Amino acid sequence: MTSIGLSLQKDVFQHNNERLMALTGVTKPHKKKKIYFLTIVLNDSNRNVLIYLIKKTDQYYRKHKSWSLSDLRVVDAKCGHSGETPEFELHFNNKQIYKWIANSLDDKYSFIQWLTRLSSQKSSPQRIQFLNAPKESLVSQQESPEIKTLVNGQNGHSEEADEESYQALTAREEADLERLLSQCEFTIHNAEAFTEQLTKEVNSMDSINIQNIMASEQRVLGLMQTLHNAIEETSKLENRISHYETLLKNVREVVLQVEQKEAIVQIQNDNNNKLLIELQYLIQQLNFDKRDEDVLLEGDLTTKYGIALCIQSANVLQKALNANIHPSLSYMSAVQDQRKLLDKTCTKFSSRLSHHLNNLFSHLTNQYSDQFLTIISREELTLPVHSPIHNMLRTYSPLVKWLKINDNEIFTHLMKNYKNFQNTQYEREFGVFFELAKERLSGGRYSVANTTPPQNMDYKRKTLPSSDNRRNSGSITGTPNMSSDYFETSSTRSSEFSLSEWEEFDNCVDRMLSAIDPICLSEQQFCIDFFDLEIGPTIQSNPNQSICSSPSPSHQSQSSNETQDSKRSEQIRPMMSEMFAALEPEFISFATFYDKLDGLYSMYLLVRLTHHVLSAQDTASFLSKSYGNILIQVKRNFDRFMLSQQISIEESKAPKSAKCGVLSFIKRFEIFAKQAENIFKNAVQRRTDIDRWYTILVRSMFEAINRIAKDHHKTPQEIIRLENYHYLHNTLSTLKISCLENERKEAKNRYNESLKDYVKRYFGRPLEKLNIFFEGVQQKVAQGVKAEEIGYQLAFSKQELRKIIKDCNLKEVKKGLEDMYRKVEKHTCEPTTTLIQVIWRSMQEEFIIQYKTIQEMIERCYPDANITLLFTIDDVLNVFSEIAQSH
Repeated sequence: MTSIGLSLQKDVFQHNNERLMALTGVTKPHKKKKIYFLTIVLNDSNRNVLIYLIKKTDQYYRKHKSWSLSDLRVVDAKCGHSGETPEFELHFNNKQIYKWIANSLDDKYSFIQWLTRLSSQKSSPQRIQFLNAPKESLVSQQESPEIKTLVNGQNGHSEEADEESYQALTAREEADLERLLSQCEFTIHNAEAFTEQLTKEVNSMDSINIQNIMASEQRVLGLMQTLHNAIEETSKLENRISHYETLLKNVREVVLQVEQKEAIVQIQNDNNNKLLIELQYLIQQLNFDKRDEDVLLEGDLTTKYGIALCIQSANVLQKALNANIHPSLSYMSAVQDQRKLLDKTCTKFSSRLSHHLNNLFSHLTNQYSDQFLTIISREELTLPVHSPIHNMLRTYSPLVKWLKINDNEIFTHLMKNYKNFQNTQYEREFGVFFELAKERLSGGRYSVANTTPPQNMDYKRKTLPSSDNRRNSGSITGTPNMSSDYFETSSTRSSEFSLSEWEEFDNCVDRMLSAIDPICLSEQQFCIDFFDLEIGPTIQSNPNQSICSSPSPSHQSQSSNETQDSKRSEQIRPMMSEMFAALEPEFISFATFYDKLDGLYSMYLLVRLTHHVLSAQDTASFLSKSYGNILIQVKRNFDRFMLSQQISIEESKAPKSAKCGVLSFIKRFEIFAKQAENIFKNAVQRRTDIDRWYTILVRSMFEAINRIAKDHHKTPQEIIRLENYHYLHNTLSTLKISCLENERKEAKNRYNESLKDYVKRYFGRPLEKLNIFFEGVQQKVAQGVKAEEIGYQLAFSKQELRKIIKDCNLKEVKKGLEDMYRKVEKHTCEPTTTLIQVIWRSMQEEFIIQYKTIQEMIERCYPDANITLLFTIDDVLNVFSEIAQSH
């Protein structure tokens, strides 16, 4: 077995870095002729123990199967009651059981002992279960030193070797050893001589060391003596220093006392200087000269020089009031008294300034009120500019700014008084302005009650009904039983005005807007400058800022963006709304007045105001908001006007005349649409509004035409629908309104259907006898008689057909057609229109269809009879043409 093991190690395991540990020859129970070898092998690379089944071939050994020792679970030795046998079993993880028969019992137990020992090692992942094996065959670690040795060999070293510590030579030690060995060439052959030489060298080195020690002792004694001398000198030096310190001790105390006194004197001087500086600063900050006080309390506020002095003194007072002093100084009685004096002066001057400005507001308003009213003229339609008042007040702008900083309550009251004075004045001006605008537009038919500017503001209520009454009188919802003649009256009145008059109204509104805008903007700019209405924090956030000596709109930065303008507009808007409170109601009253005259005025106003509002740069301004509210009311008037037209169409009744003709609301719609298109031709923003109402009105007309056609009993409903749809289709085709394209097509379809219904009902069958004859022929054919055999029927013989054809000659046909034409003329309301020609042409086509149908029946049922009608299609066409030309 030893030779086999060497062969296996060399040929099978060595090249895989594996080492053979145990070997036993085995055979399978049913294949005893084939010899295998079970081996236990250690892999030196990963330290795993493997079990290989080696199969022997003719020339070499090879690995047949392999298992890991960790997969082995059970080893059954098969030593039971039947006695010992070389058979044993190995059970693995995958439930595979392998049965083997060893060459001998010793080989079996030797193999099992190896497995027992490996299973008992700490490195083994799990224990192997041994069954049916005698205890004496399972040799433990202590009982079998040989196995222990072999097992330790599988780990590459023995346990004793693991416990020993080994220290390798350093590089220097190794070099010294090599040098020593090179000097003694005989050491390898004569160890005793080498030892003797080493002993001599050691003794020599010891004697040298002793001599060196003795020599160094003398040097140490000398060094100690030197140190002793140094210590003595140091002691002497310390005694001398102590003597010097005793002498200087008294001098140091005197010097310290002098320094302390000098520091105290210096601190007193510094404090006095600082106190002097602080008092000078305090006096400078709170100082208010008696001359400045007299200027503020008794100065002249009516001249520019006096105002300039007041501004200068007010700046000094403001600087003193806003003096930046230490809070602790405020408790000084002198400071408190001075501040009381400053506050008292500030209060007196604020009251004096407010009283003077209020009187000035009243005086200027009374002085220029009548003069401003006389400037307003009917021809120019301009509003007076309040620049005289503004110029008089701008001189006081710095003082008003001072008042805003120091007494906000009086400033607010002053601003309120100015708004009230201006509100009254603008209310009178706007009243006269809008009344004159009405007079101008009416061409003198509407005039103001008094030719001179009235002093009483109730004159407007005497000349026109109140806004509430006019609103109620024009409300559709307030008059549910509105007459259907409203649309007729409005449109008829609109048609009476020429295009130039409508353009005059539009130009007048444009001129009114051009007059109102500069006045409002001028007043707004003045209020911003005069009352210092700025964005963001008020000027109180910078108390040291002085007011200017002249009004300064420079803080209106030219580079301010739209956001700043919007914020400024939001601040100034409440003030402007109160000042121009009359603008919005007067404009709405003006719009309502003309809306009652004619709804087309609302359309002009809607277009003009929309363009004006959308072209505004500052959408948050007072004017934009006011125009927006006015535009909302105008839009309501427009919708109410259009709703009234819709209701008038829906409530229209059939005319009482014998001929219905084209309904009046269709003709009025044509006039209205032309006027509306002229108004909205450039109003892209409002196009959707009129388009929406166009559709609603046309749809209402469709329903009204059908309803009236059924209600009118004197005119056939087919001709009513035919005439009205024909007229409506022509109107829509002429107008070419894109949003009504679908309605135009629907009107054409309804017109064609009405035409077919009318022709079908009233044209009838001019060749009545022939039609009746061939109806009988068709019935026979339907019953199964062949078309070629119809001539053999007694009632439908050729002789009978010739007789009927003889009666239906061209003269009789022409007579019947003339009666039909007169009937069409009787039904139609306007014979001069092309509608009769359209109906006559349709009847001609219907006659030709009947002619061709009869001719085809003759050719089909009487093919060889040589029977034809007494007239041709050309004869029929000539007859139709003659009748049409004769009428």
